[in-house]
Amino acid sequence: MTSMQAAALWVGLNIILLVYLSFRVGAARTRYKVNLGDGGNPEMVKAIRTHANYTEYAPAALLGLVLLASLGAGTLVIHCLGAVFLVARVCHLLGLGMGVWPTGRMVGILFTVLTLVATAGFLLYYALY
Repeated sequence: MTSMQAAALWVGLNIILLVYLSFRVGAARTRYKVNLGDGGNPEMVKAIRTHANYTEYAPAALLGLVLLASLGAGTLVIHCLGAVFLVARVCHLLGLGMGVWPTGRMVGILFTVLTLVATAGFLLYYALY
């Protein structure tokens, strides 16, 4: 597997997660009869914020993977960054979005930020050396 194929794998898996998060918002809108906004419903707020939070961080993380692959980063680097980011976002979903793991939100935030910082570090290394 090439680095670009590894990046494609993680981008593809993250697109599936994005579709799932989008579906959850749509299902909540139907369940709670809220067409626009959150309707003051705490469950709607959780579904919307889980989806929105993902869309705030995913573009930078996934673009970083593709750029790293194009700059010649190894497959192992791409897989590690991609896997940690995806697991972090699932932890965030379990914590905030589903409420089944209260510390999942904090774990998700921590590992999302660590992944972004590591990705930035690798990008700067490949850009400058």
